[in-house]
Amino acid sequence: MDKRNERTALLAAGVAGLWLGADFALARITQLRVLPALLPYSALTLVIAGVVYLRERFSRRTEENKRDAALAATERVSGSIFDEQTGDEPFSIAQTRQQFERFVVPAIAPLLAIGLTAWVWSLYRQLQQPVAAPEQRLLAAAFLAGQAFTTFLFSRYLLGIKMRGPGIALGVMCIAALLAGAATLAGEMGYPPADRFAALTLVTFTGILAIENFINFLAELYRPRRRGGEFCQSYESRLGGLLTEPGAWARNIAGALDYQFGFKVSDTWLFHFLETALLPLVIFQLVVLYLLSCLVFLAPDEAGILEHFGKPVAQLTSGAHLKLPWPFETVRRFPVNRVLSFRIGQGQAGQVEPSVIVWSIPHVQGEEQFLVAAPRSGTDTNTVPVNLVAFNIPVEYQITNIFSFAYNHADAARLVEQIAYRSLTQEAAARDLFDLMGDGQTRIANSLRQRIQTETDHRQLGVEIKFVGLQGVHPPTQVAEAFESVIGALEQKEANILAAHAAAGRTVTLAAANSTKATLDATGYRAQRTEISTAEAQRFLILAQTASKSPRVFRTNLYLGVLADALAETRKYIVPASAANEVIQINFEEKLRPELFDLGTEKKEK
Repeated sequence: MDKRNERTALLAAGVAGLWLGADFALARITQLRVLPALLPYSALTLVIAGVVYLRERFSRRTEENKRDAALAATERVSGSIFDEQTGDEPFSIAQTRQQFERFVVPAIAPLLAIGLTAWVWSLYRQLQQPVAAPEQRLLAAAFLAGQAFTTFLFSRYLLGIKMRGPGIALGVMCIAALLAGAATLAGEMGYPPADRFAALTLVTFTGILAIENFINFLAELYRPRRRGGEFCQSYESRLGGLLTEPGAWARNIAGALDYQFGFKVSDTWLFHFLETALLPLVIFQLVVLYLLSCLVFLAPDEAGILEHFGKPVAQLTSGAHLKLPWPFETVRRFPVNRVLSFRIGQGQAGQVEPSVIVWSIPHVQGEEQFLVAAPRSGTDTNTVPVNLVAFNIPVEYQITNIFSFAYNHADAARLVEQIAYRSLTQEAAARDLFDLMGDGQTRIANSLRQRIQTETDHRQLGVEIKFVGLQGVHPPTQVAEAFESVIGALEQKEANILAAHAAAGRTVTLAAANSTKATLDATGYRAQRTEISTAEAQRFLILAQTASKSPRVFRTNLYLGVLADALAETRKYIVPASAANEVIQINFEEKLRPELFDLGTEKKEK
């Protein structure tokens, strides 16, 4: 018998396996998210093509055995004891085919449903994790275009020879490759989120195919069986058939309308008109979709370069613009009004830092370490002259010359990052460890920023370095505890020195204050004694002058004054001399009355 179908199914399995390996290798090279999401479609095609190959092979071998048995029956001698034997012989190819069709083929759909579901879960978890920036998008787009072209041609051929299973699978694989290629080109043109969106779309449709396989399995399980009826086709995708065979839409709609209305609606002029106008309508929509590439919308923080067949012709500002459709004119977008940033030494990008940051716990996975000079004394020869230190340095820059940034280098952003790494290596090697971790960080950060700016200007990158922050400097986690002990001792030493300086300043200031106070007190006492002595001398001179003018009065006054001072605390009675004949008796045992003292005449108030 003809082995064409068998070989064709085997070739379809080979094509699917080839693109499965190519997509897997390309995903490892380019880091695109959409390529791992494309792998289930190749694997699905490989399984279906393998099942169809086995079915075709068993069918051919069964027909060959039947033909050989019929030929042997014509040559067999009449009356043999084996003439009454009927049915398939045990362990024959016919019996193997029957068991394969009965047990293996119906199990393909649930196995595919389980496998696709597990694959969808794994891909969805991968989409939630951060990955590195994609590389070599144009290479991936070229491979995906070739994959879509070959699978499309092979799918049409398989559908033409009525091999629907692998034909539909290859058609779905072609559509998935087209979507992946379009997302890859969109990422190359300045739309990186297209990669993740396409991957999410493919993962979602893979989940739909898993659900469809499970539903097909249940439908096949409860389908009425007829002797000599059709074989099980539960692994074929009805949704894939609608996508790969546009004509099936019209046939299905026509059959549904005929069934609902009870007459041949598909034979009416209206249905024929709609069927005829469907293709022009689709073509019109595709043309409109292509012409939409003439519109360009730039965000407020973006500027663009208009290229005519790859040659820059104009610079576009933010807003809406018109251009020739792709590929005649394209626009390259750049965030010139946005401050771009990256980090040096933090390892893999996009990782979440721990809530508590200490030296003994890695801040991020894969921290990079740099060589710095170690302080050493002149007599110590055993100290290692270098140390390893980890950095976490944010670098912010802005595009100032869009043409220099776009055309002077293939990947200017990557080059700026590499220059920053090299500048940090050179700056750290020339600095002391404790200078980097002490109060010299601001000065070193300014020096590092100037070094990066000088290098970028030399290479004409068209960027301005806005900020370089020297932060997160810490030793490797392996020696963090020992380093903390050293730093603690140095901090304690510095604290003791500062405390001594404070005590010295306090003591010197207090001694100076006490000295000044004693000096001022002595000066005041000297002035006081001088003034008192001068006053007493002046008083004595004045008294001498008074005594010389009236000696009797001066002596009497001096005598009475001394007497008054001496008797200041003694009770005194003054008796006038004119009352010589009056005798006054005073009884000191009784308390004196105030009126006894009024011995003189009362003075009249004037």
